[in-house]
Amino acid sequence: MQNVQPNRPMFAMVCANNVNRSTAAHEILNTAGLRVCSYGAGHQVTFPGRTSSESRTFRFLTPYVAMHSALKKEDAALFADNGVLEILERDISIKKAPERWQSLSKKQLVGIDVVVCLDYAMFLTVLEDIQLRIQLHCKSKQLHIICLDTEDTPGEALVGGKRVLDLCRELNVPLDELTEEFVKSVVEKFEKEHGQQMFYVGLHM
Repeated sequence: MQNVQPNRPMFAMVCANNVNRSTAAHEILNTAGLRVCSYGAGHQVTFPGRTSSESRTFRFLTPYVAMHSALKKEDAALFADNGVLEILERDISIKKAPERWQSLSKKQLVGIDVVVCLDYAMFLTVLEDIQLRIQLHCKSKQLHIICLDTEDTPGEALVGGKRVLDLCRELNVPLDELTEEFVKSVVEKFEKEHGQQMFYVGLHM
């Protein structure tokens, strides 16, 4: 990992489970030397089962190593074939356990500058959560929320993580330069260069 520069933004990666897309981006940004954390905004950590109607769920904060052990014991062939075991093995080296966005403390939230949601539904969930927090306690803080929708597969998570790195490198400027106008211009430029629709909201807390 490269040296993290002081007075630069803290980036938060958000998907549904904090297992695949957000952790892939977390690892890529961390390796590049950016300040980064990651979360899931779903109700619980969910893995696909043998059919579309089956799923295996865990509570947030269940250690990745514990989930890996449980799934391997339950059906090693299934969870190896669908890539879940390999994803969890990667996650174990990144952080201890998946964290839920909605459980963030006020202090943790204030420490975040840019939120990149890798799922449109989670983008809406994060916006709703933040707007509720603003009603409860106001503080002089600007937060930038961006949606860069990414398909929830192991391969697309890596591709999406590299796109997120390109975006966040453009946004990795001194905090006093990270204005709403600047972020808008970066997002618009990124959309044109990558041919991908994005969503951006700047909020003052």
